[in-house]
Amino acid sequence: MGSEQSSAAAHAAVVERFYAAVSGRDADALTAIVDDHFVADASIEWPVSLPYGGRVEGARILRKIFAGMAAAESPVGPTALRVRSVTADDSGVVAELVFTYVSPSGGPPVPSGALERWCFDGDKVRTIRAYYWDTAALVATQPAPAPHDPEEKS
Repeated sequence: MGSEQSSAAAHAAVVERFYAAVSGRDADALTAIVDDHFVADASIEWPVSLPYGGRVEGARILRKIFAGMAAAESPVGPTALRVRSVTADDSGVVAELVFTYVSPSGGPPVPSGALERWCFDGDKVRTIRAYYWDTAALVATQPAPAPHDPEEKS
Protein backbone atom coordinates (compact mmCIF):
# COMPACT_ATOMS: atom_id res chain seq x y z
CA MET A 1 0.00 0.00 0.00
CA GLY A 2 2.80 2.41 0.87
CA SER A 3 4.50 2.01 -2.53
CA GLU A 4 1.17 2.68 -4.29
CA GLN A 5 0.82 5.92 -2.37
CA SER A 6 4.41 6.91 -3.10
CA SER A 7 4.14 6.14 -6.84
CA ALA A 8 0.85 8.07 -6.98
CA ALA A 9 2.54 11.00 -5.23
CA ALA A 10 5.52 10.80 -7.59
CA HIS A 11 3.21 10.72 -10.63
CA ALA A 12 1.29 13.73 -9.32
CA ALA A 13 4.55 15.62 -8.72
CA VAL A 14 5.64 15.09 -12.35
CA VAL A 15 2.29 16.35 -13.64
CA GLU A 16 2.30 19.37 -11.31
CA ARG A 17 5.88 20.28 -12.36
CA PHE A 18 4.85 19.96 -16.01
CA TYR A 19 1.92 22.37 -15.64
CA ALA A 20 4.02 24.79 -13.56
CA ALA A 21 6.52 24.85 -16.44
CA VAL A 22 3.71 25.35 -18.99
CA SER A 23 2.27 28.20 -16.91
CA GLY A 24 5.70 29.76 -16.50
CA ARG A 25 6.51 29.25 -20.20
CA ASP A 26 9.71 27.53 -19.07
CA ALA A 27 10.98 25.66 -22.13
CA ASP A 28 14.07 24.33 -20.31
CA ALA A 29 11.97 22.81 -17.52
CA LEU A 30 9.58 21.22 -20.05
CA THR A 31 12.51 19.73 -21.95
CA ALA A 32 13.97 18.29 -18.73
CA ILE A 33 10.60 16.83 -17.69
CA VAL A 34 10.19 15.06 -21.03
CA ASP A 35 13.79 13.82 -21.00
CA ASP A 36 13.54 12.52 -17.43
CA HIS A 37 9.96 11.30 -17.20
CA PHE A 38 8.60 10.23 -20.62
CA VAL A 39 9.06 6.85 -22.33
CA ALA A 40 10.60 7.08 -25.81
CA ASP A 41 7.28 6.39 -27.56
CA ALA A 42 5.13 8.57 -25.27
CA SER A 43 2.09 10.17 -26.88
CA ILE A 44 -0.41 12.95 -26.39
CA GLU A 45 -3.87 13.08 -27.87
CA TRP A 46 -5.85 16.30 -28.27
CA PRO A 47 -9.45 16.42 -29.49
CA VAL A 48 -9.37 15.90 -33.28
CA SER A 49 -11.80 18.77 -33.85
CA LEU A 50 -9.17 21.31 -32.74
CA PRO A 51 -6.80 22.89 -35.28
CA TYR A 52 -3.84 21.13 -33.64
CA GLY A 53 -5.88 18.07 -32.65
CA GLY A 54 -4.98 14.44 -33.03
CA ARG A 55 -2.35 12.09 -31.69
CA VAL A 56 1.35 12.91 -31.56
CA GLU A 57 3.82 10.14 -30.73
CA GLY A 58 7.44 10.16 -29.63
CA ALA A 59 9.11 11.88 -26.70
CA ARG A 60 11.53 13.71 -29.00
CA ILE A 61 8.63 15.24 -30.93
CA LEU A 62 6.69 16.08 -27.75
CA ARG A 63 9.80 17.73 -26.34
CA LYS A 64 9.98 20.03 -29.38
CA ILE A 65 6.25 20.81 -29.28
CA PHE A 66 6.16 21.64 -25.56
CA ALA A 67 9.38 23.68 -25.64
CA GLY A 68 8.22 25.48 -28.80
CA MET A 69 4.87 26.41 -27.24
CA ALA A 70 6.66 27.75 -24.15
CA ALA A 71 9.17 29.76 -26.18
CA ALA A 72 6.70 31.17 -28.71
CA GLU A 73 6.67 34.96 -28.97
CA SER A 74 2.88 35.06 -28.97
CA PRO A 75 1.22 32.35 -26.92
CA VAL A 76 -1.51 30.31 -28.62
CA GLY A 77 -3.72 27.48 -27.45
CA PRO A 78 -4.28 27.16 -23.70
CA THR A 79 -2.86 30.19 -21.85
CA ALA A 80 -3.18 31.51 -18.29
CA LEU A 81 -3.25 27.86 -17.27
CA ARG A 82 -4.26 26.99 -13.72
CA VAL A 83 -4.46 23.53 -12.18
CA ARG A 84 -7.75 23.25 -10.31
CA SER A 85 -7.16 19.71 -9.00
CA VAL A 86 -4.96 16.65 -9.36
CA THR A 87 -6.06 13.09 -8.57
CA ALA A 88 -3.51 10.28 -8.71
CA ASP A 89 -3.22 6.54 -8.24
CA ASP A 90 -0.52 4.00 -9.03
CA SER A 91 -1.33 3.94 -12.77
CA GLY A 92 -1.83 7.61 -13.52
CA VAL A 93 -3.07 11.09 -12.86
CA VAL A 94 -6.08 13.17 -13.83
CA ALA A 95 -5.58 16.93 -13.79
CA GLU A 96 -8.45 19.39 -14.01
CA LEU A 97 -7.29 22.55 -15.78
CA VAL A 98 -8.76 25.97 -16.40
CA PHE A 99 -7.31 28.26 -19.03
CA THR A 100 -7.97 30.87 -21.66
CA TYR A 101 -7.76 29.52 -25.20
CA VAL A 102 -6.02 31.85 -27.65
CA SER A 103 -6.68 31.03 -31.28
CA PRO A 104 -3.71 30.65 -33.64
CA SER A 105 -5.68 32.84 -36.08
CA GLY A 106 -6.03 35.69 -33.60
CA GLY A 107 -9.71 35.17 -32.79
CA PRO A 108 -11.14 36.28 -29.45
CA PRO A 109 -9.80 34.48 -26.34
CA VAL A 110 -12.20 31.89 -24.89
CA PRO A 111 -12.34 30.88 -21.20
CA SER A 112 -12.21 27.09 -21.10
CA GLY A 113 -10.92 24.03 -19.30
CA ALA A 114 -10.04 20.38 -19.65
CA LEU A 115 -9.38 17.13 -17.91
CA GLU A 116 -6.09 15.55 -18.88
CA ARG A 117 -5.47 11.88 -18.13
CA TRP A 118 -1.82 10.93 -17.72
CA CYS A 119 -1.01 7.19 -17.86
CA PHE A 120 2.31 5.97 -16.51
CA ASP A 121 4.40 2.90 -17.21
CA GLY A 122 6.26 2.49 -13.94
CA ASP A 123 7.68 5.95 -13.24
CA LYS A 124 7.50 7.18 -16.86
CA VAL A 125 4.71 8.95 -18.75
CA ARG A 126 3.26 6.72 -21.47
CA THR A 127 0.20 8.74 -22.66
CA ILE A 128 -1.60 12.02 -22.09
CA ARG A 129 -5.18 12.40 -23.28
CA ALA A 130 -6.92 15.79 -23.20
CA TYR A 131 -10.69 16.14 -22.80
CA TYR A 132 -11.64 19.78 -23.45
CA TRP A 133 -14.90 21.26 -22.14
CA ASP A 134 -16.22 22.81 -25.33
CA THR A 135 -14.20 22.20 -28.46
CA ALA A 136 -16.93 23.81 -30.59
CA ALA A 137 -16.36 27.15 -28.83
CA LEU A 138 -12.62 26.88 -29.45
CA VAL A 139 -13.05 25.95 -33.12
CA ALA A 140 -15.49 28.85 -33.56
CA THR A 141 -12.57 31.25 -33.02
CA GLN A 142 -11.00 30.01 -36.27
CA PRO A 143 -11.76 31.78 -39.54
CA ALA A 144 -14.04 29.93 -41.92
CA PRO A 145 -12.14 28.19 -44.71
CA ALA A 146 -12.19 29.95 -48.05
CA PRO A 147 -14.84 28.54 -50.39
CA HIS A 148 -13.50 26.16 -53.00
CA ASP A 149 -13.72 27.41 -56.57
CA PRO A 150 -14.67 24.43 -58.76
CA GLU A 151 -13.03 26.16 -61.76
CA GLU A 152 -9.69 26.34 -59.94
CA LYS A 153 -7.28 23.48 -60.58
CA SER A 154 -5.85 21.79 -57.49
